[in-house]
Amino acid sequence: MIIVDEDGEIIATASDDHTLIGGHHRLAVAASVGKKLFWRHTGEPVKLDNFFKHYGSSFRHSA
Repeated sequence: MIIVDEDGEIIATASDDHTLIGGHHRLAVAASVGKKLFWRHTGEPVKLDNFFKHYGSSFRHSA
């Protein structure tokens, strides 16, 4: 699954269960500058609460 910003730029990659597997830094930067992020396949907004709550505790995060 691909996470994109409002311009359609790929920000990160996640597994089917929304475990972040790539793009951790790009995701954090995009969120910190207020970009809206979406799941490319559905267009639904990405909920980042779990990711930021656990950021830094592991290399794999839930987005």
